[in-house]
Parts: sequence; C-alpha cells; structure tokens
Amino acid sequence: MTDPVGFQQRFYNKLNRGLSLSLLFDYLPEMYLFVKDRRSRFITVSEPLWKMRGFSSELEMVGKSDFDIHPADLASQYIAEDQRVMHSGRPLPNQIWLVADETGELKWFVSSKIPLFDQRGRVIGIAGVMRNLEQADLMVRPYRELEHAVTFVLQNYGQRIDVAQLAQLAHLSVSQFGRRFKRLYQMTPQQYILRVRINAAGQLLISSDHSVAEIAAECGFYDQSYFTKQFRKQHGQTPLQYRATYEPRGANPQQTPAH
Repeated sequence: MTDPVGFQQRFYNKLNRGLSLSLLFDYLPEMYLFVKDRRSRFITVSEPLWKMRGFSSELEMVGKSDFDIHPADLASQYIAEDQRVMHSGRPLPNQIWLVADETGELKWFVSSKIPLFDQRGRVIGIAGVMRNLEQADLMVRPYRELEHAVTFVLQNYGQRIDVAQLAQLAHLSVSQFGRRFKRLYQMTPQQYILRVRINAAGQLLISSDHSVAEIAAECGFYDQSYFTKQFRKQHGQTPLQYRATYEPRGANPQQTPAH
C-alpha cells in the first residue's frame, strides 16, 4: 500500500455521515481506539494502541490486519469476533480478553466493538475500544477479588481443578463465586477452565511435536475424545487440522498462554 492517507480517506468517504464514533466512549473512557474495514484491516488506530503494537506512527499500522501483527491463531480469534459484529450488525460491549502489552506480558483488557454502516445502511467495518484493566481503577476492583482464582487456573490448568478450590481462593462460597465470576467474565468458572485448557492446547499444537493424546493430558484432559470434541467446538477444527493450519514454517512460534 503506497498511500495510507488516501486509503483512510476512501474508507471514510463511504461512512454514513451521521455516525459518531464518540458513542464508543459511552462504554469506557481513556481507551485504545481502532477502526477496521470489512476485511478487518486497520483504518484508524489511537496512539496508545499503535505504540503498544510497536509502531512508530499510526500510518505504519493502517492497512494491516491482525494477521500482520499477531500470531495467526490469535489473529483468527480476533477477526472472528469482528465478523460476529459485522454479521449481526449489533454492538458487542465489554468482552474480556487476555492481550499482550508492549512488553509482551499478558494483561486483561475489556474490549467493545460496534458495526460501521455506509450511507445505504450496509456494514462496511467495525470500530472498537480496549482498556487495560490495570489502568481502570473503577473497573478493576471486582476483578482483583477473583485475581488469585484466575491466576491459579492459568498456572495449574494441567491439574485437576475444582470450583470449590477457586472459591476458597476468592474467600467466597461456591455459589457466590460462581455468580460473581459469570457476571464479570460472561462465562461460568467451568467454562473458563475449559477455555484456558483448550487455548493452552492450541499453543502446544503449534509449538511442539507432542501427540494429540500427550497434549490433551498435559492440558488437564483425561479423555482424548472429549478433548477433541471441545477443541473442535471452540476452534471449528480438530486438533490435527488446527496444527496443519497454524504450524509455523521455519520459525519458532511465539509462546502465548491461553487467550
């Protein structure tokens, strides 16, 4: 792409002139802002975000997609969410993601996205915002209450984990813990444990030559058929198909815990 400024302008010329991106700020203040086109290529990126991604200017990021910036398996998940918003034509607020910051360390972010329409009412892209929960004093407090439980899962997903253990770490009853966890993370504790294990397995599939059975056991699954069923349910592919799709060619993939 030789003219990123022209690329931006052509996209914005298509936008419904009544659209106000300031609607995003109703969700969270002081955010990382981004706008993408129908193919999930970045059109606009706020300064904190392009700096976090290691670029020296916004225009260096314009025209790129998540596949140009992130490992392919993670990029596919980010873009799949973009597609959900564009296909539904409805906002998707306050989704919880683990995202690598500028140092490569995984941090919790809250992400909200809205579809963008042209003057004929057709979806032509999305706009989104992210906020690092560590920087969100008002929002981070309830997450801190569950921090030890969440961290325990990330560090021990290969072992047997009971929800009662996690509730004890949060100093809550099992029922209180379950309700609070679901309210904050939009999933049950059991679903979170499963998601962490499946994503950890995905990373092992593309970063090691271990067999599917070995990886299933390493990630806390004691039934390979159940592992394969759940993996396919989350990623839309069997473990072997996933490995064939994302296995790097001549390079060591970036090791990233569950997203």
